[in-house]
Amino acid sequence: MFEENDLVIVVDDPNKIVYKINKITDTLVELKGYKSRTKMVTSLDSLSKAPKELVDKCNQLDNKYKNAFKKTRIKSKKYLYGRILHIDGDKEYLDSCLELYHDAKVPVTGIYIDEKKLPDYIEEIINVITPDIIVITGHDIYNKKEIKNVDNYENSKTFGQSIRKIRKHFSDTVIIAGACESHFEYLIGQGANFASSPARINIHTYDPAVTAIKVASTPVNKMVEYQGIIKYIEGGSDAIGGIETYGKMKIIY
Repeated sequence: MFEENDLVIVVDDPNKIVYKINKITDTLVELKGYKSRTKMVTSLDSLSKAPKELVDKCNQLDNKYKNAFKKTRIKSKKYLYGRILHIDGDKEYLDSCLELYHDAKVPVTGIYIDEKKLPDYIEEIINVITPDIIVITGHDIYNKKEIKNVDNYENSKTFGQSIRKIRKHFSDTVIIAGACESHFEYLIGQGANFASSPARINIHTYDPAVTAIKVASTPVNKMVEYQGIIKYIEGGSDAIGGIETYGKMKIIY
């Protein structure tokens, strides 16, 4: 009935999130968000084929993100954008974000690494690349138990451990961290400048990249305009929050 890579919805999901089937094992199926940074395991009999109108809506939103940065990028050669390191726990999402960065003409290095392994490698990575902006993302999920307990989140603690290791070496690097339903307050407390998800909602694949692009294209002597970030983000301030942060774009004389 279903095969890997099929687009589906969970029948009793009121949000009607579109998922892609990642893996099928007996009667269980591993899903990941088609355009949102979430994943889950459920039974095959809980699924239904994703309606065309929902898939089209996802694709239209995807194009909206891409077209926004094609229209608004600064074309002058007098500007040097901040350099981004984007570390992602999902290879497919990483490749998609790299396309967005390239469309915006922002310099980026992309690395795919499993979220759980990141704290073991982050120091080695940043000491080689020395970026201006670091994105740490992938997948996360909140189990709907005690909201303040970081152990109730799949990868928030791992993201936080990586943030702390970055801060040991770089105090002024801008860090953007988190994925769907991440523990926003914990990530900010560990040293992130921007993080998801204040309202514990699912975020779009591009949301961390959008934030990074805005930081990279804001002058070093100006604060990043928060409203300038969330106007591009579907979930707005429920999806991404942060603290006052200076940009990383430099003027070339």
